[in-house]
Amino acid sequence: MSTLKLGSLLIKTLAKPVANSIKTQAKQHPTFKEFCIGVAQKSHRLEMTLKMNFLGYKKEVIRPLNDARAIESGANFISEAFVFGVAASIIIAENWRSRNKDKNRRNYVDDALESLESRNNELVEKMEYNIKTLQLASERLQQLEEENVHLRNMLDEILSVSMGLKRHTQYEQPAVMGLPGITKD
Repeated sequence: MSTLKLGSLLIKTLAKPVANSIKTQAKQHPTFKEFCIGVAQKSHRLEMTLKMNFLGYKKEVIRPLNDARAIESGANFISEAFVFGVAASIIIAENWRSRNKDKNRRNYVDDALESLESRNNELVEKMEYNIKTLQLASERLQQLEEENVHLRNMLDEILSVSMGLKRHTQYEQPAVMGLPGITKD
């Protein structure tokens, strides 16, 4: 992160000597000189037209700049445009990097949340299954305890009768279903 900021500061710093080099090249090379004059004349016309329109002056004929002033003005415009372009591209690159970083972070968080939600759903299903299993086991345990109490009572009675501690009593006989055609003797 800090390396990127140092790199962008280095690029901005290096852009200034390049801009100064553009100014000196405008004075030395004839084709670049003509280009600078054309840029300066167009920007001068645009500037003067806007001033007249906004300040309410009547329209006049705009005189062109002389060549020396046009070369200087055009070179300044191009060098400042270069520095501005470098700064703007650094800002755009940083913005793009920041968006990608945020997008990656959001994707990671979304994936983590999705994973946690699926894990939570699995655990909820397991917990519901375990609760049902526990309820069934509890019901079966209750049934076994009731049967155990019934058997203990029967065993106590049998032992009491066999040891002569108690008289024999009639147990409730379970209801026997009669089959058609078969009689009980």
